[in-house]
Amino acid sequence: MPENPLVSFVVIAYKQERFIRDAVRSALAQTYSPLEILLSDDSSPDRTFEIMKAEADAYRGPHKVTLNRNGRNLGIASHINLAWELTNGNFVVFQAGDDISVPERTEKLVQIWSE
Repeated sequence: MPENPLVSFVVIAYKQERFIRDAVRSALAQTYSPLEILLSDDSSPDRTFEIMKAEADAYRGPHKVTLNRNGRNLGIASHINLAWELTNGNFVVFQAGDDISVPERTEKLVQIWSE
């Protein structure tokens, strides 16, 4: 395993307009590198995807950010499976669109996995 493996941090969301901005910001604030962040919306009928896109567009940090919006609602299990397929990391960290991660979450998880 490489010393600093690529990690994928995935935020999955459906109808989480009220919470998604803080969830995305917590993903973007992760201290681990190299990190790719996938923001994936399951065809929400509200503004969830638009908020995700606005946060991604405004981001100027070191992480690679990718947006995904499903063409139709897949449901949670199929959404997770699709998101997994869109990642390239040696490890994948998932977060729901109504959760917030501390900045060191990924860093600490990689440290534990490496041990």
